Amino acid sequence: MADMSVVGEQRVLIKGGRGGRGNQHFATATRQSPRYSEKGAIGKDYDIILELKLIADVGLIGFPNVGKSTILSMVTNANPKIANYHFTTLSPNLGVVRNKFEQDFVLADIPGLVEGASEGIGLGHNFLRHIERTKVLIHVVDAAAVEGDDPLENIEKINNELKAYNEKLMDRPQVIAANKMDIPGSDENYKKIVSYYEPKGVRVFPISAAANQGLNELIDYVGTLLADYPKDIVFEEDYEEYIEPDAEHHPFTITKYDDNYYVVEGVGVEKMIGYTNIDTEKGFAFFQKYLREKGIIDELEKKGIQDGQTVKIYNLEFDYYK
Repeated sequence: MADMSVVGEQRVLIKGGRGGRGNQHFATATRQSPRYSEKGAIGKDYDIILELKLIADVGLIGFPNVGKSTILSMVTNANPKIANYHFTTLSPNLGVVRNKFEQDFVLADIPGLVEGASEGIGLGHNFLRHIERTKVLIHVVDAAAVEGDDPLENIEKINNELKAYNEKLMDRPQVIAANKMDIPGSDENYKKIVSYYEPKGVRVFPISAAANQGLNELIDYVGTLLADYPKDIVFEEDYEEYIEPDAEHHPFTITKYDDNYYVVEGVGVEKMIGYTNIDTEKGFAFFQKYLREKGIIDELEKKGIQDGQTVKIYNLEFDYYK
């Protein structure tokens, strides 16, 4: 078996040719019509989860109904839906900002987060995953406390959700936009936010998105952060690359049983058996060629196989003859 020749090419005797009568030589001719087909390999099933993450330079974050969509509509040509109720925005909106330095960057309006978003509350994971690809975060807060809550506490709650979801998000440069400063009573809250955050190196900008006040200063400062972005902050999440193993190069094992029975196993061998039709002459020749080239015949002989002994390769059994 180890010395059988491969079928698939034939030597043709060609008479005559250059030099006159009596000259002859052999040439190799390949069959022009197909006489052999493979059975095909067994298909594979994969479970794949595809997760969409928007790519934006800057993300607007904050509780629902604090004015994020209004800011986006004022500084870009985007037209997000704006209404005075929670979760008006159900998917992130993107817009392109151009500041006074002729610098363009993409701004994303991330739908309103709520406490417990890191645990999936309020579609939290659906919203939080988009923040992972933003370089700078603009934290929008309702400085007027229209709904009666504490703006300072709200900022801390959102930051806690970011930290619980991905601690690396806390390394991103963050700017606070104290919105609704045109409403009476916002001044006091604004001063509290400034006194708490600016000593920590976080700039706070008083704005009114609805009245288009203070937005230019905010956008210009964000542009400087992007221009001088810290090199040690990696804003692009790593991904796992899966490479299908090359079965042809996988090792094989040979196990000897009862002194005259040998079992050959291995991913490459199994694959070869799966797609090779050994009932045909060419298929059987390919099968023998594979065993020789992959060293399986040599390894069987090293283990002492003798003529007439049985070799099993998965569901195929045959007797060995040298």
